Order: sequence, then C-alpha cells, then structure tokens
Amino acid sequence: MRRTLTLGAIAVVALVGIVAGTLALTQGSSSGETGPSRIPVLAYHGVTGDAAPVTDEADPHYFDVRLTEFDRQMAWLHDNGYRSITPAQYVRWLRGDDAGLPAKPVLITFDDGQASTLFATPVLERYGFRAAMYVVSGFADGAFGGPAGERGWYLTWDQLQDMKATGMWVMQFHGGPQGHAYVDDPAQPECHRFYPCTLGQDDAAYHERVKADVAQGLGAMRSAFGLPEGWQGSTFAVPWDDASMGTAAPDEWLGRYFASQFPVVFVQESYTGHEDNQRYRFEVHNPTDLDTFRAGLDSTRFRR
Repeated sequence: MRRTLTLGAIAVVALVGIVAGTLALTQGSSSGETGPSRIPVLAYHGVTGDAAPVTDEADPHYFDVRLTEFDRQMAWLHDNGYRSITPAQYVRWLRGDDAGLPAKPVLITFDDGQASTLFATPVLERYGFRAAMYVVSGFADGAFGGPAGERGWYLTWDQLQDMKATGMWVMQFHGGPQGHAYVDDPAQPECHRFYPCTLGQDDAAYHERVKADVAQGLGAMRSAFGLPEGWQGSTFAVPWDDASMGTAAPDEWLGRYFASQFPVVFVQESYTGHEDNQRYRFEVHNPTDLDTFRAGLDSTRFRR
C-alpha cells in the first residue's frame, strides 16, 4: 500500500523522539502492565540498491527502501535491543498476553511481494530478524507487472514458497486476484481502488465482489503454502492504506467486513484509532533516514 509521508511533520517529531529515546517501550501503563506498552510495526515495500535518496513521489522507487538504509535500520534495531516478533505474537500481545515476548519487540512487515524484497533476506538473517510478507495473490499469479508494466516485478508463488521455507518469513494476506488493482472504470471515474470502489454496483453486488476476491486470495495462499482449511492469518494489511477504513467514510461496510475477518487490520497514515480492529504501521520510504526512522519508532500510536 502506498501513502505519502508528511516528511516535514515527521522531522519535527524526530526532534522529540530522538531525545525521548525508546525507554518508554518497556514501561507498563498506570493500570499495572508489566509487558511492553508499545510494539512498533514497520511497513516496507520493495528494496533498491541505489543509495541516492529519491524525493519525487512519482518515481517508482520512492516507496522502496534503500538497501544501505535498510541495513542501517536493522543494525540500529539490533544494537538497541529490539527483537522481531510474528504477527501471531502481536495479536496475542494486543489481547493482553505478554508471554514469550522479548523486552523490546518489533514487528517488521513488507507489502505486495515485490521481487526486490529478496535483497532484504540476508540483512534480516544478519541481525537475526524475521519479517511478515503481505501477499497479493494477483501479483503472485503474474497477472500484474510493475509501475511501467515491468515483468518480474513481483515474486512468484514458487519464490514466496522458498522464502517461507527459510523460516524467516511469515506469510499474511494483502489482497486477492484484483484486490490491489488500480481500477479505471467509467462508472466511477473518481475511485480507483478495487475494495472501496462500488464501480456502479448496488450494495449486494459490491459486497459480494469484495468477499469473493478475499476468499479467492486466501484460498490461493492456503493452497500455495499448505495452510489448513479456514486459515485467514493473524493480521491483514489494507491495500493502498484506504481511508475508507475510517468510520467517517462514505461506506462503513468495508471496515466492518475486514474487522469481521481478521483479528488485526493494519493501516498507515489513515489510522484514526482502534476502530474496526485497526492498528498503525510506520511506513518506511526511500527518503527515510535513520533519524526519521528512530523518531517513527517512538510514535504513541503503537500503544496497546
């Protein structure tokens, strides 16, 4: 999912965040919590080997993380005592179960299954981290190319299976055959997202279309990864970070539906609170430097 970071605002937060440090992460709340009161969740997309920062959002690598910066970020996490957790551990923590958690947990996530994510694997391995991959079945099927139609932009099912087999990657759901597609339909020219756009359909047809896409995508994942019947994953990341997840959206059905299917629904900048199982992720983009990264980790939006 792709959203624009307000870099100026984050820079201001950085001044406070860097001074504050990360000590608050292990402090319990006034209600007597003994486990972590916050768990940072990081959202990445692709990885680029070009060390020069990209500031133009129109550039296809704006939403990638630079490999050099990703290594610096993972090194900083490791050196400052952070240890990665799985989505299932995150959900248990939200429900008040702190058993087995490290003192300073972090959930590292990647969206879409871009082929460039393979560059992240040796970095994760170097620091002993695991990550969650949010899979779009339509991308893994090969039905879509990159921003300019590039073939091979996304990982195939075979490649994703190999990643999962390493034990370093946990697969989670991100979209079905069309769920992350950019829709250009004359019936609704102002809306281009498959899930929140009704595309001229009545409520019944629209709801059925969304449900069918989710069901097909989950079915493809169960088949590809040998997952049990009925598996849906611990968490779900909304494609495009759709603002339609908020209760003030024109159609509140979508948020309620996703909440009924998944214990946790991740959003980024559209995060407005814990409505409809929503939880916040800090999205790391190409221009994100280490100071901005550290400031992002200190967000109060990570609190339980």
